[in-house]
Formats: sequence, structure tokens, C-alpha cells
Amino acid sequence: MMVRLLGYLGYIAGEQIVKIGEVTSVREVLNEVAKRKGIGNPLYSGDGIWEGILFILNGRVIQNLEEPVSEDDELVITFPTAGE
Repeated sequence: MMVRLLGYLGYIAGEQIVKIGEVTSVREVLNEVAKRKGIGNPLYSGDGIWEGILFILNGRVIQNLEEPVSEDDELVITFPTAGE
């Protein structure tokens, strides 16, 4: 599947598009992205995902990290924009 890392996440990963295979849920995608690109700290806070990270799966915002995914899906991950 294709994962787009927008803004700061793309900057620290060194690329905005990452291809991930053999995953079945959004949580598995996040684990693979964090391991492969060294961006675990920005994604995770202690035992969970940082609040406020926006996940868009095939054009719709999702909150359930157990949401099923397939090879043809596209997931966009981004932080909310900082204030003034």
C-alpha cells in the first residue's frame, strides 16, 4: 500500500511517499513506517499514538487504528498545523 507522509513527517523521513506491503491494519502500517523510516518518536507517545495526528484512508478521516487495509489503499498521515 502507499503511505503519504505530509509536512514534518515527510521531512524527517526524507521522503513523502512510502510503500508498505503485507499489512492488514492501520496500526501495522504505522509500526512499519516507524521502524523503516526512524520516525517512531514523532508518532508515538509512551504506549500510544500522539493525539492530533490525522489519518486519511482512501479520502476519509479515520480514528480506528484497527481499520483494515489492503494493498490497493492509500493512507495519508499528517500532524495538525501549528498555531500562529
